[in-house]
Amino acid sequence: MNKHDLDKLVRWAVDSDLEKFGEDAYGVTGTAFEIASNGDYLRDKFRQMQTHFIMWLGGLDSKNRVRLARNITFNQGEENE
Repeated sequence: MNKHDLDKLVRWAVDSDLEKFGEDAYGVTGTAFEIASNGDYLRDKFRQMQTHFIMWLGGLDSKNRVRLARNITFNQGEENE
């Protein structure tokens, strides 16, 4: 990981709303997002990401870490270079 990657991670964490968070980190979209956002689990994970980022990141399983890394890299691409 280099400074550019770290900058993208920080930018994602600061700019993400609940919907983007759910999609990028957990793959929750469409109807699944509507259902998940009405419950506490996704909202609690979003709050944890905002307040205890390293603890939240450390708690992601490997599949969700790969998804998150791919989405941050793909969604932000080379726009910050």
